[in-house]
Amino acid sequence: MATKETTKQLILGVYDNPDKVYSTTKKLIKSGYKIEDVYSPFAIHGLDRVLGIKRSRLTIAAFLFAMTGLSLAVTFQVYVSYFDWQMNIGGKPSLHIPTYIPITFELSILFTAFGMVTCFFIVNKMFWGKNADIMDPRVTDDLFVIAVDVKASKADMGALNQKLIDGGAIEVRERIKEL
Repeated sequence: MATKETTKQLILGVYDNPDKVYSTTKKLIKSGYKIEDVYSPFAIHGLDRVLGIKRSRLTIAAFLFAMTGLSLAVTFQVYVSYFDWQMNIGGKPSLHIPTYIPITFELSILFTAFGMVTCFFIVNKMFWGKNADIMDPRVTDDLFVIAVDVKASKADMGALNQKLIDGGAIEVRERIKEL
């Protein structure tokens, strides 16, 4: 059985129009409500700024993974062609950098791809055997959900329900979310 410390009480407003979701979210935040999250089947332009979501550091992670792949590729190729197994092929020098470019490029891309997939799974807490916590199954298809944290907002339930309905919600309901 879940206790109050391990659960969160949410009011869900279900919408069928992204413009209504955007305007209602803006109004709720201006009114002082704490929006837990907005779930949508596609990105809504500008909603991240309204919710106060910071810019992702994903580009920095991608760059670091690419540099890891590049440095390992160059290190391995220099070691093999110059120190471990020197071969004279057509009179070319043993340390001929232009021949390293294709493998270096490919390993940079490979490390970036695997690193980004790993980051995606870790950040989104998508571990093996963990079931997804979907607010409403229809969100993955054609509907939008605004989840308002009732306890953090110190909200009057009736007033919040009315604000969501006035904003164009087709359905308003309560949900307890396990933390």
